[in-house]
Amino acid sequence: MSSELHKYIETAIEKKKNLFNAEVLDFPPIDKKIDISKKLESNSKNYWKINDDSNKDQLKAITGICFMIGVLFILGLLTNITSV
Repeated sequence: MSSELHKYIETAIEKKKNLFNAEVLDFPPIDKKIDISKKLESNSKNYWKINDDSNKDQLKAITGICFMIGVLFILGLLTNITSV
């Protein structure tokens, strides 16, 4: 047990030594300006359609959820009417 503890302490000390020997990264100079306006151009003609061929699974999921909500709503109304 003591040998395992001794190994654990040695590895912890080595990790701490490695932490103090870490190098600082060089950052780009502040004088260099980045043109962000080119990256932020928006395309107003690009919009999402649920009826696209690539979205068939999403359309099925939305249809199923709406169908189940409709069925539960109708069943709730029918049980309310019949219990009165």
